[in-house]
Amino acid sequence: MSLPSPDQIFQRGERARAKSRFAEALALYRQAQAAYKSQRDPEGDRDATIGVGDCLRMTGQFGAAQRAYTRAVQLSSELDDSEGLAESLAGVGLSLRAQGNPEQALPYLEEARQLYRRAQAKEGEGFTLWALGSTYRFCGDLRKAVAHFQKALTLAREQKDQPGIGYALCGLAGASRLMGRFADTQRYYQDANTLFEKIGDVYGRAYSYCGLGNAARMRNDYVTAMKFFAKAEKFYGRIGDKASFAYTVWAMATVHKMRGDYQRSSDEFARAQQLFRETRDHRGTIYCRLGVGELAFLQGKTKPARVAFAKSLEQAERYGYHAEACHALAGLALVEPTPDWALVKKAYRKCGLHLCSPPPPLNLP
Repeated sequence: MSLPSPDQIFQRGERARAKSRFAEALALYRQAQAAYKSQRDPEGDRDATIGVGDCLRMTGQFGAAQRAYTRAVQLSSELDDSEGLAESLAGVGLSLRAQGNPEQALPYLEEARQLYRRAQAKEGEGFTLWALGSTYRFCGDLRKAVAHFQKALTLAREQKDQPGIGYALCGLAGASRLMGRFADTQRYYQDANTLFEKIGDVYGRAYSYCGLGNAARMRNDYVTAMKFFAKAEKFYGRIGDKASFAYTVWAMATVHKMRGDYQRSSDEFARAQQLFRETRDHRGTIYCRLGVGELAFLQGKTKPARVAFAKSLEQAERYGYHAEACHALAGLALVEPTPDWALVKKAYRKCGLHLCSPPPPLNLP
């Protein structure tokens, strides 16, 4: 029996990745990568290297993913392959964003978009529009985020790109939640979930289940929220995506906090914090610290609450997470004897964020 060719191994990796079996796909891509290198096939090497980067990124290994994508950028430049270069640059941008550098990610993603646009590769352009939208959301510019998600949705619908439609809808849902448009949030996530169920997209199902849980949480329907989070937890466990799963754990901790189960909430925030530390996700770490501050405030522990909110603000400003900085400002206002709510409202308006009448409900979107 003859050994499989590098192309056959690579295609097996592609099929595993399409089913969100990232650990299996990663091993296959690395095997293909080694085979392509031995045959001195730079194009195959580049494609396998991008696959390695994708799997590392999807499982929360962001630094290693960035190194793989950076090598793919070099190989694509040597091959004079604009679409391969675009895909590699987008990977670098997404890896930078995940490591707490959203503003540094924007030029990489924009360059990737322009390369795709010049090549008339609309599916790739749609993906980078979605990536730009989610990055602008992380930067706290919700108006630009929504505009990019809408453009991504239009392109995906034109191309009949079902996954692209689903992820654009999820992007719009997340931005709508931050803007206080909770009915839109529910509708977008439900439409995305229905689509992902239809096409069998495992990662998309996990993503939209978590979103539906958050939509229910913002409506104070905590029983429904926990049912959706349990579904997301199951799918993320199957995928092996620590990074996204950590946000589900954070959301569950928030539900426990809102229901007054402070010990369970504290335990879950600690679990989420550990996951965020493993993936070096600074944004997630800030969210957990905000949650710890809220827990302390609810229990009348003003000093530790103030410390947690102040540290959250310092970190959010350092990494360029403007929405999270707004939440930290609101937290600090809660513990001040004479809070400056006008300053908080101004910060929220600048980002396009929704702020409930003070004091905030401590149920961050």
